[in-house]
Amino acid sequence: MSEPTPYSLSQRFSQLIGRKVTFVQTTLSVDIKIKQLYGIYSVQPQESAIVVKADLPLLGSFAGALVGFPDNVVKEHLKVSPMEELLRDAIYEVLNIASAAISNERAVFVKMVSDPAYIDGVAGQVFKKPDHRSYFNVLIDGYQGGKFTIFAPFGSR
Repeated sequence: MSEPTPYSLSQRFSQLIGRKVTFVQTTLSVDIKIKQLYGIYSVQPQESAIVVKADLPLLGSFAGALVGFPDNVVKEHLKVSPMEELLRDAIYEVLNIASAAISNERAVFVKMVSDPAYIDGVAGQVFKKPDHRSYFNVLIDGYQGGKFTIFAPFGSR
């Protein structure tokens, strides 16, 4: 199976938020101290999992564009703890719709966590020892971009 392509990811996210989104495949880079969120997906019928790791500001940008917040408003809302319901729900929706672009298999969004300690079970195994990793730098027209990584088992890309 082929891995998600920058083109397919760019198309899916551009259609979702109504703005130009560009995914550029890259290699592993040093993590900067930016808060991360993790999307956990169940892959059926293999009973496997895929984990997406993304910069919070990137997911906030997707969510903000989805609900109509300009970039400066998104940045202010991301400073609020705990995260406001509108932005959190929009990030959930972004991660849910992303399931069609991150895998050629049937991937179902299960949950979002902010601490990798909460990635357990099959998803925890995939996250700790993935068979495949796809790294992307993401640009969003008019918004802050960031890093997006897909951790997948063999055959679930």
